[in-house]
Amino acid sequence: MNTFAYTLFTSIFQMIDDNQKIGIGLCLIGSICIGLGVVMFFDRTLLALGNLSFMAGLTMLLGYQKTLKFFLRREKKVASVCFFAGFCLVLYGFALIGSIIQLYGFWKLFAAFVPNVIHSLKMVPGVGFVLELPGIRNVVGYAYDQRRLPL
Repeated sequence: MNTFAYTLFTSIFQMIDDNQKIGIGLCLIGSICIGLGVVMFFDRTLLALGNLSFMAGLTMLLGYQKTLKFFLRREKKVASVCFFAGFCLVLYGFALIGSIIQLYGFWKLFAAFVPNVIHSLKMVPGVGFVLELPGIRNVVGYAYDQRRLPL
């Protein structure tokens, strides 16, 4: 690993506290479990474990009050209902239908963050090059518009 990337990662991890580090780890574990659950033909256990880990990580990352405010905002009411209804359907055994409904709710909840994520990924060494490849550049250009959220 080159010194620039090492310095970047160490400075980022020094700026966040331990709860946020745990939250990032739980969100990562949740994403991996959800991905494995989809690959293993919508395995109910992995999907439920991934959902619980992701929600716990999001709560650790943002805090309880900010997480509640995020999900209970008036303009995100339908998306929150779809997300949690899909989560309940996954728990009750309807993994495919629940995952589809939950994916719709997830997209409606977090689509506003896509430009920020793309902008941040462009600054990571190596990832910026991959995002500029011809096929990927069109998709990134479509998803990345100039309406960025304030950080």
